[in-house]
Amino acid sequence: MWRVCRPTAASSKAWRRKTTRASLRSEPGAGGPTTIPGMKLDLDRYVPGLLLWLSNKMSSSASSLYRARFDLGVADWRVLSYFEIYPWTTASAACDLMGLDKAAVSRSVALLQERGFLKSRPLGLRKVEYATTPAGRKQHDRIIRLATAREEALLGGFSPQERDALIGYLNRMLANLDAVREVGKD
Repeated sequence: MWRVCRPTAASSKAWRRKTTRASLRSEPGAGGPTTIPGMKLDLDRYVPGLLLWLSNKMSSSASSLYRARFDLGVADWRVLSYFEIYPWTTASAACDLMGLDKAAVSRSVALLQERGFLKSRPLGLRKVEYATTPAGRKQHDRIIRLATAREEALLGGFSPQERDALIGYLNRMLANLDAVREVGKD
């Protein structure tokens, strides 16, 4: 999962000539994609790694802070926020939008209901919809102040135009995820 850098400038022409999409595909029984000797990742420029590190570090510090202040973890906050934004939708829809594990969302929904932050209603025979309660909205409003202050600190030094550009780039990457999922399937 790391970006691959060309070994040397002198070999880049040969590298481009030899490296075709077909040569990077996994061959049956070959044990994975073809690698080129001497290739290394540039960890300062590998976008998936940078996004992952940023997300992990933000989530870790947020989780500690939210647990100490609100007795909720990051996943609980995300689920609460989701149902505040999209009332009367299903936990499955929350999983799909946020890319969270179904078990984690299920645990968060159970905790938030137990604390009186979510209410539910049946939808057909097997589905349930959720929305925040007044207590859930109040808790959401407390947490969102801290969450947006953390976002502001993260984006410190960015101009409004840079923020807009960053948000645009992130949304474009989200739109590209279907294509990413297809890489390596052929």
